[in-house]
Amino acid sequence: MSNADLTLLLYDGYDWIKTRRTIEEETKEMRKRLAKIRQLVASGQTQDPSLDEASALLFNSVYIGLEQDVDGLEPQALLDAIDEELRDDIETISQSSWQSLRPSPSKPQSGVARIRGKRLTRSKAPSMELHMSGLNAEIDQYRSDEPLVSRTFVVVKDLEILDHIKTSTWKKFLTDLRSDSRGNIRETESNMVRIEVSTVRPVPNHPSEEVRLRVSDCLASMRIPIHR
Repeated sequence: MSNADLTLLLYDGYDWIKTRRTIEEETKEMRKRLAKIRQLVASGQTQDPSLDEASALLFNSVYIGLEQDVDGLEPQALLDAIDEELRDDIETISQSSWQSLRPSPSKPQSGVARIRGKRLTRSKAPSMELHMSGLNAEIDQYRSDEPLVSRTFVVVKDLEILDHIKTSTWKKFLTDLRSDSRGNIRETESNMVRIEVSTVRPVPNHPSEEVRLRVSDCLASMRIPIHR
């Protein structure tokens, strides 16, 4: 690859319908469990130990249920926490039993899953933008009996990362440093980033491999060995 310009856009949300459906179904089941806990606590009954699972983490990124520890909450605090979590269904919960919490056939389904009011579909605008200009890359694969298995060498003349997350302090997460505190400046026409990834066999005639990563910018360099 020679003198290429690449832009990578990272969006929030979930593209796959199967993923959104799984999150939606798990959220409905969690709401049923929370509604049952609420009825038991409100009536003064001791909740079943199996109902302690009042929260869950889906796909290592979506948190559903109560954020607090159920065991550490007083009855009224637990009721308040459940009411806050089920604020959209409080009226339904107070008039129905937990077994009957099902979507009403008379209400049209929007088809868009939501968690705490947030859509699970892809966001309209990207959350992160990565701009790479003047990118050159070489990928070499060597013979099976060579100590060097493969080598990937990438240089980027200019790299910029824009952060569009609302809670972020800076919009430009990464850009070219014009000069540092010591007055060091970037050389004219120099590459901003150099990345070299080498796969080697540290022991001759042995199938084990080791990946070595070397990253350097216009002012500093770093080498990281990665074993596998």
